[in-house]
Amino acid sequence: MTDPRPHHYRFVHRELPRQILEFGPRLTVPDGGGSLLPVLTGIWDDLGRTLPPEDRLPSHGLDCRHLEADGHPLLLVVLPTPVGATEAHFVAAVHPKGTKDVRYVTLEHALSPLDGSPGTVLGEWSAEGHLNHGQGPSPVAELFVAAVAKLVTPKKRGFWRR
Repeated sequence: MTDPRPHHYRFVHRELPRQILEFGPRLTVPDGGGSLLPVLTGIWDDLGRTLPPEDRLPSHGLDCRHLEADGHPLLLVVLPTPVGATEAHFVAAVHPKGTKDVRYVTLEHALSPLDGSPGTVLGEWSAEGHLNHGQGPSPVAELFVAAVAKLVTPKKRGFWRR
């Protein structure tokens, strides 16, 4: 299995979740101030300056946009192409409707322990730590957004009739 690159890993699993969980739901809706891409690029670059030069990565491929998924506002972050296990293809900061909190969901690059074939894992960071939600969709933005919506949408409670 390929180890994650420190810059990519720390951005996705340390710095960005800390920022998003701190600033909360207001990051999930556009505020009229333009794109958050310059802010994200600044966070990426600032993190890089704390790393040895050989561990620094360019921000090529980093992007973001505000979307709505099944009525839940979210910020979709596209990451530079992952190469190591646990590096992420995408991150979503999603504010599930009817709640006060934001959730930070990742689509992580994974390699099968059986044959080394590539796949994905749907993960989540919260104040309590990292959750693994199992196999994720193919690394396509629309499929990830749909998986996030399904993850955060409360399941309807039904009842059984005879």
